[in-house]
Amino acid sequence: MLSFTKEAMDDTIVDQTKLRKRTMKILGIGICFAIILGAFFHTGPHLYLDINSAIFVLGGEIGFLVMKNKPENHLQNFGQGGVYFGWLGTVVGLIAITGTPSFVWGNIEKLGPALAVAMLTVLYGYMVKLVTIGLAQD
Repeated sequence: MLSFTKEAMDDTIVDQTKLRKRTMKILGIGICFAIILGAFFHTGPHLYLDINSAIFVLGGEIGFLVMKNKPENHLQNFGQGGVYFGWLGTVVGLIAITGTPSFVWGNIEKLGPALAVAMLTVLYGYMVKLVTIGLAQD
């Protein structure tokens, strides 16, 4: 004869709830990245790839993580550093564009791509933040 105790049933419910939350997080991240990838492939992958921007954001994330030095919040700190350095990278890119008049101001064809590269750091930072939100413990 099977006997179920209240504690065993409570543990089963808690395990099912945790599994459901984790599944929903993964599904949510998948939907978000599907939308981003849709834009990525629709407009052309070459517009979204810049190694210097990625290195700037990754370096900033690692530096922010080390600076905060809180092991219990490493994932959240890594994501937050991505957002901060994404915006800092954009500011640096805009300063580089406006600080060199011979590079961009005289040539409209160069202005669009330069602005796009300046904005990539924000995209990279928020994409990392999105992943860290999904992976973080509640």
